[in-house]
Amino acid sequence: MKRRTFLQKAGIGSLVLPTTISTLGACQSSRTPQVLILGGTYFVGPAVVQAIQETGAEITLFNRGKTNPNLFPQHHHIIGDRLDGIAAYAPLQEKEWDVVVDVWPEDSTLVDQATQSLQQSTKHYVFISSIAVYSNFQEVGLHEESAVVALPDSKGDWYYSAHKAFAEQLVRDRFPGRHTILRPGPIKGWRDPELDLLYWLVKLRGQAELLGPGTGNDPLQFVDVKDVGRFVAEAIDRKWIGTYNTTGPRIEPLLWSEFLQIAKQHLGVETKMYWPSEDFLREQQIRSFTDLPLWAPLSEDRGFMQISNDKLHSLSFELRPVQNTIADCLAWFAESHPDGIKFGASNSTGLASEKEQTLIQLWKAT
Repeated sequence: MKRRTFLQKAGIGSLVLPTTISTLGACQSSRTPQVLILGGTYFVGPAVVQAIQETGAEITLFNRGKTNPNLFPQHHHIIGDRLDGIAAYAPLQEKEWDVVVDVWPEDSTLVDQATQSLQQSTKHYVFISSIAVYSNFQEVGLHEESAVVALPDSKGDWYYSAHKAFAEQLVRDRFPGRHTILRPGPIKGWRDPELDLLYWLVKLRGQAELLGPGTGNDPLQFVDVKDVGRFVAEAIDRKWIGTYNTTGPRIEPLLWSEFLQIAKQHLGVETKMYWPSEDFLREQQIRSFTDLPLWAPLSEDRGFMQISNDKLHSLSFELRPVQNTIADCLAWFAESHPDGIKFGASNSTGLASEKEQTLIQLWKAT
């Protein structure tokens, strides 16, 4: 459950129509495409807005106007609260939308109300879901047609994954043949509110020694938030209809040992890495994903960091280099945490330096 809870904090067969059919391009000869973003000012939303604005579309953002209200003054803003129910969408029904992008709601009721309210006035609905919908993370290579979680009889028993799975079905049912659903894994990069990937980057940059996540032979997957935004824009423009795992940071597998070596080279540091065994970490009561952020050992959830992105690859969609994500993470950290941070102390992310050094000494002695 902790993997799915993390995804809450940090997204049936499909049809790809010919790329000559374009929701945005088809209407450019007569008028400017109208795109409505539900949300748009927190983390994933800004990346989506920035990618779509490069297409020349006219963008309207619908949100409460409370989170980063000064973002995107060049675009239209309609103030409203989705928690107000169906009535909140009344101002949006007065206009025809070429595309609606639904950014990361955690309650399927909100998607139910939005799709119901905008069904008749929207040509294409884009929904950002999550790999959390998959039912069995022990399976390697989960793909878009793999089984998703079953919905408990009582909605009061639904977790994040069930809400996402039901929301996906609502989108498919109400926008048949005119929807795009993204299933990202951990999303990282500019404006990321989480400190998990940053834990490794900041420690690499500031410490002479670092305790690695196990042996370094476990896989790692995440997707750059700017890739999520670009995928949305391209899916709209090229009419990519259906469901897509949007996982990265690259098409080929990435192991922890390789990622941290890439990070070291990018940072220009010679931090000494120690790769403890899982048995040692268990004996010391070190928790995956919490004490060692983003680490999902093969011994626990074998498939969590091995989601198939073959369908994404078939589109020739190019993911950003890992180094770009690293640079964006650190730049945002400098802006959002100018005084730095002590991991494992003022927050629940990672190991405090003192405890980490104790563990390194114990491991050296084994």
